Amino acid sequence: MSIFSALLFVFTTDLWNDPLIFLQSGILLYPILLVLAKRFKQEGLEGKRKLFLIPFALFAMISMAAAFASYFAKADSVQIDFILYSLVYSLLSLGTGLAIIQFTELQFVQQALASEIEAKRRQFMHHSHLNKQLLNTIPVSVVAFDVDGRIVNMNERMLDDLRRRNPGMNQESDMIGKRIESIVGQEHGSRVTERIRTASKSGEISSEYLNVGPYIFHTLISPVRDPYEGSLIGSSLVLQDITELENLRNELAHVERLSLVGQMAASITHEVRNPMAVVRGFLQLMHERSPRSLDHYYRIVMEELDRANGIITDFLSLAQNRIVEKEEVHLHDIIHDMLPLLMADANMRGQSVKLNLSERIPKYHLNSKEMKQLILNLARNGMEAMDNKGTLYIETSCEQNRILLKVIDEGPGIPPAVQEKLFEPFYTTKSKGTGLGLALCRGIAERHNAAIQVDSGDGRGTIFTVVFKL
Repeated sequence: MSIFSALLFVFTTDLWNDPLIFLQSGILLYPILLVLAKRFKQEGLEGKRKLFLIPFALFAMISMAAAFASYFAKADSVQIDFILYSLVYSLLSLGTGLAIIQFTELQFVQQALASEIEAKRRQFMHHSHLNKQLLNTIPVSVVAFDVDGRIVNMNERMLDDLRRRNPGMNQESDMIGKRIESIVGQEHGSRVTERIRTASKSGEISSEYLNVGPYIFHTLISPVRDPYEGSLIGSSLVLQDITELENLRNELAHVERLSLVGQMAASITHEVRNPMAVVRGFLQLMHERSPRSLDHYYRIVMEELDRANGIITDFLSLAQNRIVEKEEVHLHDIIHDMLPLLMADANMRGQSVKLNLSERIPKYHLNSKEMKQLILNLARNGMEAMDNKGTLYIETSCEQNRILLKVIDEGPGIPPAVQEKLFEPFYTTKSKGTGLGLALCRGIAERHNAAIQVDSGDGRGTIFTVVFKL
């Protein structure tokens, strides 16, 4: 555009009659401006000022020289007003140019700063969302507190835990700013709050176990410091549910005890059974040669010996961790094989047995001998729990890729405190029980990749459910 204006100026003025006009136009500076233009864009504010002053000074010198030459050629005397006017005009032009450069450069700087701020904001939001996602993926609950012990942030797992305890609090904003005791209760929150304050003030890290109802948590409280000043600005609480781990630990201890029992049983089985066999043999001989009046006593002694032998047999079955041979059989066939024996036991007690077997039950890999023992033990337990004229129900069903075998009695039910110990070896509520029947049933179920569940309560009977996974 400037070149076009210069050419227009050249062809529309009386340039050849008055060469001074050529100098005043500044057209001689155009090559210099073209050379400095690229560098002008690359320089900063101070560099732009210097580059501006060079052509401006040249332009001012040429213009003033041409103006003075033209003026003195026409004027008879020197007028100071013209000189002052020329100087003021030059200074105003210089100031205007510098102001334009200053304003333009500030606009460029502001745009650059705005772009940089936006880039930093996007980067910050990206890292913030990334950290939040990473925090939400870890399998522990994490919550952050300020120096006053108030909640400032938490991950999704912690939010879900607090929602279960506080149904009215559905959003994270409902919990921000609250103290931990107002959410988890004074009983558990007071101790946690004390540890949070200690961590926020002294910078100590504390680790403790916390029992909340049936759940067990491992808690780790750490101080949070300012990344620049290093001062304490709060604390963080990491909460890990280790209930399942503790249950597994208890199960492992149970397995270790059973292993010890098995080792002891294997070492003494022959030592106990052999003398008992000898004693029973001699009792039979003495019985044959003794008067009939002593038959009652011999019968009692031999029944007790048989009972002791049965206890040893159950004891060994419980302790042995043998691999059973399984074959594809139908559970209903095993139940029908056991039905005559169950009916006979029920008739002796004045009770009855009813079957409710589903037609949708498929065949399953089972050990028939062990399954008969499982059904017999559960059925006899149910019969012994009922009064006369009670009914024992045996049901089967198939639900959600599972086969369910239920043994239901009409007894008085089992209190919750007793249910927790039902499957422990040697625990019994019967006067003549050994406490090995249900423990043996659980062992059989575990060898068949199954589990036994108990549903009972005072006055409403008991349901033992064996769950087989398909």
